[in-house]
Amino acid sequence: MTAMLADLVATVGDEFTSLLADAEPANDEGEILFDRLWAAGLLDIPDLVRLLLRRAEEERVSAAIRSGRPAAKPRFLQSLVSDSDADVAAAAMALILARGRRSDRFEGVRLAFDDLSAEAASLVVNGIAAALRPDVVKRLGAGADERLASAARDLLARHDEGNRLEAKLFDLIHALDSAGRLSDSLIRSALAEAEVALLTEALARRSGIDFNSAWDYLTGGGSRPALLLRMAGLSRDLAGEIVASAAEVVGSDAETEIRSYDQLTAEQVESARNWLRLDPGYRSAVQALGEGRGDRSV
Repeated sequence: MTAMLADLVATVGDEFTSLLADAEPANDEGEILFDRLWAAGLLDIPDLVRLLLRRAEEERVSAAIRSGRPAAKPRFLQSLVSDSDADVAAAAMALILARGRRSDRFEGVRLAFDDLSAEAASLVVNGIAAALRPDVVKRLGAGADERLASAARDLLARHDEGNRLEAKLFDLIHALDSAGRLSDSLIRSALAEAEVALLTEALARRSGIDFNSAWDYLTGGGSRPALLLRMAGLSRDLAGEIVASAAEVVGSDAETEIRSYDQLTAEQVESARNWLRLDPGYRSAVQALGEGRGDRSV
């Protein structure tokens, strides 16, 4: 997480460098910039921290699932690039390219500026501008604030949430769903290659809920994984494969989850679905007030 965050700060800092031209900080000041922001608490942004946590957890779960399978060249996503459906092919290529831009030369995970929410992007950019201020003041004097503010506006004007990795995932699953291809077979293929994020988006679409809720349930405890798989209408065999692959990784018990899958009633499944379709802010407020959860089967 720290590596992803430091890389993000360095990347945005480099953008400031190019915009400020004659007033850029020296190349060896990237670490100092990160330290300034960290010490001031300017990187304690809830949306950003949640994104970092989930990306790190996605990587951990994917790696753990792959480790239990024979090494093989990934073919699932690449095969969709040559799909007969033009929308599916285009969305698959866009996702592959987006992932490529989020990997370093050592295949490490990176976070792109566009992955941030608009609010988080604004806080990061303005925090970096403030952290750069002492160095820019030395070079420009009284004109530093105007130059930094202008550079910050330019950077935020470039920010596009439509380029988020999650948006590319959504586009591919939407294209597959529109083509009538969001089948158990496709989900099994995603699982076989440990395409955890894609698997989660597919389960979310079939359940009629958002990605974040699906992720929380897939990696949660109690009967949440079973609830998600029932909401998605998966066959028992496929549900068993997902549970067997992920249970140990996310700290749950496969036998207990399958038992929950069998015992959940249609009413409990629909109650959970209705709860998760409510506004996340409302759900958080209900829980904060001690009113419990709306998904009573959990």
